[in-house]
Amino acid sequence: MRFDLHGLALELDSNDTLVRERFAATFASRPLLDRVKEGATLYLQLDLRETVTAAPDGAPVYAERDLIHYYITPPIIVAHFPRYGQLRIDLERSMITGEIISAAITTYGVFEDLVAIGLSPLLRRRGKFLIHAFAAAHEGQAALLVGGIGAGKTTTGIALVRAGWQLLSNDSPLLDAATTNVLSYPGLLSAYPETLQRFPELHPLLPGTIERHKVTFSAESVYRDVWTESATPGVILFPHVEPISEHDIKPLTPPETLRLLLPHAIERWDTEMIPQHLALLNQLVAKTPAYTLALAPDTASLPDLVRRLLSADR
Repeated sequence: MRFDLHGLALELDSNDTLVRERFAATFASRPLLDRVKEGATLYLQLDLRETVTAAPDGAPVYAERDLIHYYITPPIIVAHFPRYGQLRIDLERSMITGEIISAAITTYGVFEDLVAIGLSPLLRRRGKFLIHAFAAAHEGQAALLVGGIGAGKTTTGIALVRAGWQLLSNDSPLLDAATTNVLSYPGLLSAYPETLQRFPELHPLLPGTIERHKVTFSAESVYRDVWTESATPGVILFPHVEPISEHDIKPLTPPETLRLLLPHAIERWDTEMIPQHLALLNQLVAKTPAYTLALAPDTASLPDLVRRLLSADR
């Protein structure tokens, strides 16, 4: 199974049906490939285990609570996920080998996150930098919606998509170092029931239980011809939900924008690539207007609001 990712081929090898099916669903928006140029393939070998593989000996170089621990012996990077599995990233061979437990597939968003985390150092070394954001495009210009869990990225993004905007990524668009363009990155949408409730076309996806958990679905199963390949950066928005009656925007300076972007872009363990990554982000914020966006309950007015921000800066 081999998919095109902006001139690179992402090839999966797995003996597990669940892994293959989830990988195929995640990358369904990308073209399948038969042949690739030599040296243009990123290899992913991923299998299921009953228990999480033991972490390497010694202390990790970088750790984020019990979520992810990095062990580095160049050119090998081991990304250990105490709850879900382990990936071994070979920078020289452009290969990721890993074992995950079934919870990595059944827990919303985890499988996609693990694949993106494994690919990110390989992509950076090919001039493509992941950023944690929802990205949608209107008339060739991209809106990047940046923020943490619960900030309102998905709600705002779905409001744009259902108004005819095209999808670049639900969670991890790529920034192209050569052009600073925003490139698409595939994936499934995940939304809480209260978000699904806001949009009538998503009501069939509402769970039949009262438990509050995210529902995962493909954008193309609801919105036709929703994906686009790339767009120029048009605006950067940092949404957050507020108890207000009308949406409120406030402009940000480039230094303020960079400060807010860094936690959603830079991986601190990858010290080799930080200078290039910072240079790209500085280019992005220097030419792209940015705003904080305080979100009111009215989602219907969001597309016009964001469209005006794009038009005002042309």
